[in-house]
Amino acid sequence: MDGSSVSHDSISRYPSAVAPPATVGSDVGGRRLAFGVVPAYRRYELRQARYQDLIEPIQAVAARNGLIDVLDLGSGHGFAKRFVDHHAIPARWTGVEICPNRAESCRSLGYSEVIEELDLERVSLPFDNESFDVVVASHVLEHLEDAEASVAEWFRVLKPGGRLLIGVPMHLGFVARFSSWRYRRSGRRPFGHCHFFSQKSLDALLADFPVVGLRGFRLFSARKWLPLEDYKWFYRWSMRFGKRFPALTAEVNVEIEKPL
Repeated sequence: MDGSSVSHDSISRYPSAVAPPATVGSDVGGRRLAFGVVPAYRRYELRQARYQDLIEPIQAVAARNGLIDVLDLGSGHGFAKRFVDHHAIPARWTGVEICPNRAESCRSLGYSEVIEELDLERVSLPFDNESFDVVVASHVLEHLEDAEASVAEWFRVLKPGGRLLIGVPMHLGFVARFSSWRYRRSGRRPFGHCHFFSQKSLDALLADFPVVGLRGFRLFSARKWLPLEDYKWFYRWSMRFGKRFPALTAEVNVEIEKPL
């Protein structure tokens, strides 16, 4: 986490952060592209599936509303926008990203506005009620101490019929309980997690919100050592498993729809 924002997977590990448009499975400059969008170790890299999974709900909103307004919280290097743009979904993007170099990456990608001086733990969002068609918070919530108030604030700025898309790491129950105990005992580490969600604790947190989808990713991943994530069948199997058994995966996306 970078202050108010959260780390998307760093793209500094790859030789090029910006890739030209390509199809899934294609390479650019001898490098694999995950889902045809960003440089990665594998063509169907499950660590990037969190962004690929955003496409369907965002497309659904755009199909109804046309040009949509998207708020990207903890926008990082703009991976969410890269994936959405790859599918030619018409959208205006606003980012919240406290890390200057990441904020600059977002500006170079065409975000209409990138807000740097905003602490999501202490300051309300500077937007009117019902301002955005889509709000994306990928791996942000686990870094914020008052998680329930944060979700309520994100829901506040969502338009009726809009989607709030939240990504968080997932833990088995005993791992979540132990990690939470260790956090309470040792305190917060810089940029560390405040929350360690199991499916039970995540369900409890979101009980008052209209959740319409919960999808898991990465039951098994060995992207650096095994080529499994170069195969579409393995990606499809992983997605089917994650949708049915999200509690057993390493991370989930939650989809919340604000009633019309």
